[in-house]
Amino acid sequence: MVDKTIDAPYDKTMNREDEETLNNLIKGGLLGAGLTALLKRQVDGEDIAVGALLGAAILASVKASERAKETKIPLLVQEGDSLYWKHPDGHKEFFKELPNDSKSLPTKFKLS
Repeated sequence: MVDKTIDAPYDKTMNREDEETLNNLIKGGLLGAGLTALLKRQVDGEDIAVGALLGAAILASVKASERAKETKIPLLVQEGDSLYWKHPDGHKEFFKELPNDSKSLPTKFKLS
């Protein structure tokens, strides 16, 4: 009999941060699904699934933003038509103007 087990190059157990991330995704999904059910009069499975995905994505974005602030690395933020570096001490440094002319955008996009 041939042994077909493969040793994984990584530890299969989840660390505390992974568990917290998974729990937050589940919480966000439940919150999104619940809000969808409350806000719509007639809900089907697809609506609930989309609400769950949106809830998970929103909560993940919030948590990622919180963690990014902890890194002490400047964040790129948009205010109006401009981009700024927002530093950990709170001051903003101008980065660049965003094009506000719709002529600079292509009229057609290739999605392949």
